[in-house]
Amino acid sequence: MLIPEEFVVQKFYQYTNKPKYNRLTRTYQGGCPICKEGKSWGLKRRLFYVTKKNLIFCHNCGWSGNPIKWIMQVSGESYNTVITEIQQVDNIKITVDREEKKPITENLPDDCIDLYDVTQISFYKDVNIVNEVVKYIKDRRLDTAINRPKKVYTSLKDYTHKNRLIIPFFDNNKPIYYQSRTVLDIDKKNKPKYLSKRNGEKSIFNIDNVTSDIDYIFIFEGPIDSFFVRNGVAVAGIQEDSYSTFTQLQATQIKRYPLHKIIWVLDSQWQDEAGLKKSYKLAENDELIFIWPEIIGKKFKDFNEMCCTLGTNEIKPEFVIKNSNSGLKAKLLLSQIKV
Repeated sequence: MLIPEEFVVQKFYQYTNKPKYNRLTRTYQGGCPICKEGKSWGLKRRLFYVTKKNLIFCHNCGWSGNPIKWIMQVSGESYNTVITEIQQVDNIKITVDREEKKPITENLPDDCIDLYDVTQISFYKDVNIVNEVVKYIKDRRLDTAINRPKKVYTSLKDYTHKNRLIIPFFDNNKPIYYQSRTVLDIDKKNKPKYLSKRNGEKSIFNIDNVTSDIDYIFIFEGPIDSFFVRNGVAVAGIQEDSYSTFTQLQATQIKRYPLHKIIWVLDSQWQDEAGLKKSYKLAENDELIFIWPEIIGKKFKDFNEMCCTLGTNEIKPEFVIKNSNSGLKAKLLLSQIKV
């Protein structure tokens, strides 16, 4: 939908919290009125309006779409009402891109390239972005990690996820959800680190990799850290101020393994204040939590950093189990941590 930028900016300032403008990137930021951003409300701005791409997206809840859809959702107004308002204000004829009206049914972004397939990598060997993403994968040991997924991708064409590392969430050997991560330095300036499948329900990453030879399932927030522990899975983010840790789909998926115990593995509580707060919430809910030993937690922020620094492809499950506690014991240990 092509509508005047001035009209979108007006609505952005009307509905977001503490909006601001970045002149360098021509990007607007504000607090997301859809998810309210939890305890970060009023402190951070995770909603972005990228004018040159005609795109609005939230780094916190993953909402992504064109401005007209965003205005309809946050205002509660119908399509015709919004169009009438634009025409009354600017007397501009609105043109609709027919392609945008197609329902979103794709399980992966457009034209994905499998970066675990040496044949595909060879075919695109002269394409700079493919080489950049492959380099990122190798530098982060994502091609050799013990618990890596079946495939990872990049796309050269997808409107939202192009030129990023795309991580698929498989269930019964089919991708049903995905996240993408920034790789290029230029994208890090005006795009969030992670973007999720638009209008998709979060599933559990690597649920297909869970086996019965380990009695535990290790739940990480982000997919990449779960690459390095057998039976490691990820939920693609949890809210600091909520006891609800699973979507309905994720709850259904985890129930397939009733005999497994769950251990939550967050970023180092010694370095990450959000991780510390979330750990307290989980402890209050009597969940079993991995609590980083001080000497390790002060040195490494997450499992990916630890494995890259140590030059290993696996953190043994026994290490996680040994350093996990719940309830009062967990809260006592967490209370001794100062970020």
